[in-house]
Amino acid sequence: MAKLIVCALALVACKHETAPVSVLQDGAPVAISDAAAIAPPVDAAAAAAAAPTAVKVVVGAHAACAVMSDRSVRCWGANNRGQLGDGTQKDSATPVAPVIRGVQDLALGDDHACALLDDASVACWGNIGFGSKSGPTLVPTGVVGVHDMTRVFAIGGASCATAKDGPLVCWGDVDARGHVTQSGAHHTPAPVPGVDHVSTLAKHAALRDDGSFSTWLDDGTPVRANITGATELAALGDAACALDGGGDVRCVGPGASCAAPAAPPPPPPKPMIAPGKHHGHGPRKVGKFAKPPPPPAPAPAEVPPQPFGSKVLHLAFDAGTCAVNAAKQLVCLDDSCKLTRPWPALVTVVETSGTCARLANGTVRCGSVGGAAPVIAGVTGATQLSANGTRGCAIVTGGGVSCWDATGAATELIHP
Repeated sequence: MAKLIVCALALVACKHETAPVSVLQDGAPVAISDAAAIAPPVDAAAAAAAAPTAVKVVVGAHAACAVMSDRSVRCWGANNRGQLGDGTQKDSATPVAPVIRGVQDLALGDDHACALLDDASVACWGNIGFGSKSGPTLVPTGVVGVHDMTRVFAIGGASCATAKDGPLVCWGDVDARGHVTQSGAHHTPAPVPGVDHVSTLAKHAALRDDGSFSTWLDDGTPVRANITGATELAALGDAACALDGGGDVRCVGPGASCAAPAAPPPPPPKPMIAPGKHHGHGPRKVGKFAKPPPPPAPAPAEVPPQPFGSKVLHLAFDAGTCAVNAAKQLVCLDDSCKLTRPWPALVTVVETSGTCARLANGTVRCGSVGGAAPVIAGVTGATQLSANGTRGCAIVTGGGVSCWDATGAATELIHP
């Protein structure tokens, strides 16, 4: 009895005969300290105050994730290909927490996610391959050989990252040159020839830190467009548009709206004439061992500006056919490349994503290039937006996250 009283008065002096264990996700038991086992209960108010809040939300094709203030991640939505990273393939309408920490940035593709970590490495989960692949990656997994990275991107079934010393490295559904494909490939990480210091990436285009802009030809060769000081990149299908340093929108690629026709190929170079005398009055013959000079490097193609009529602040609706003008109004080009009047419901626009716009008053409205009436998302106090053509999410004041579908009905998924 005396021993029990002593233990009650001085718990730190007593030891359990068998240490309790904590079972990790992989099932391996790890002993925890007695101090942890006997820690006093945490004050509920203090715990609520310390709860992490959302600092970035990203919407993918079938799922969404948020980076939290403690650099953890929460994900929700479809999980048939491991998109949520919680070790299962069970869909979840409420956020689940993949086992990952130190997340600095996050990108979502069609059915996968990749995170840039605080040690400059990258971890991915979902339907993304790093080489031989037998099924989806159900938990965050480090991408071997990908380190010293500054940015991470996800497009379709591929992901890429920009290295500190410049190269763009891609893996997953990419071809041998590192360009995004739709073949279902699962290539190991490899540098993309001719593309470096990338700040924004699209399927067929890249924007560099210095404001230059490149697109890929059919053979995969990057060609630098005659655009300087570009600050934004938007893409839809094979077309890409950049907002240049003068406030003009310039689009290139097959199907680019209002883009100038492709320049004709240069004429073939004339053959060199072999040294020696020329006999007769006919044309001189080319020497047997004479080599034609190498073709000159193609000059960057001139890219005409889109006819927006005034300077542009931001690209909008992912295709270059709409933009936010200097008055913060949303304006678009119609099928004949004529400028439409500003959308009356989309004014004081401060951010666009997908087909949605966040307004200065903290509300969100979504529409379509086809001219349908904008849908009012049921959120207020929005501070950051991520959306596609069918749904979206926004961080709201206090660090919560609310999401909506095409009807505008919103659900609060992370509470501030």
